[in-house]
Amino acid sequence: KRELEAKVAEVSNADPWLRENPPKVEWVGYSFASSRISVDHPIVETIGAAYRDIAGREPGIEGMTYASDVRHLINVGRTPTTVFGPGDVRVAHGPDEYVEVDELELTVKTLALTILGTSDTRSRRKSWGAPAEPW
Repeated sequence: KRELEAKVAEVSNADPWLRENPPKVEWVGYSFASSRISVDHPIVETIGAAYRDIAGREPGIEGMTYASDVRHLINVGRTPTTVFGPGDVRVAHGPDEYVEVDELELTVKTLALTILGTSDTRSRRKSWGAPAEPW
C-alpha cells in the first residue's frame, strides 16, 4: 500500500496540474497482508513433482489476489507454505460451490505423494517392492 501511495504522490508532484489537484488513493474492501514463496522452494518443487507424477502434466503455478491464511504461516510462523487444491476459486464460498470428483481425487493423490516427500515416486515405489503405478 505504502509503495503505491508513494508512487502516486511522486508522479503527482512531477506534474503541475496533479500537484494542484492531487489524486487520493482509497482502499476499498478487505485488505490483507500478502505473502510469497519462491517457485524454486523445495515444498513447491515437491508438490509440483508429485502432481506431474499423478496428472502427467505440469502444474499451474500462479500468484493469487484473494485472502488466505497462508500469509500467517509464512509471515508470522516462518513456515514455507503454498496453496494447492481442487476446484475453481470463482465458485468458491458461494451458494453453488462445488468441486469435481476427479479434481478431488487428483488432489488427494498429489498430497499423499507430497507427504511422502519424494519427487521420484516410481523408482522409490519399486525399491519398496510396490507397483510403480499405485493408482
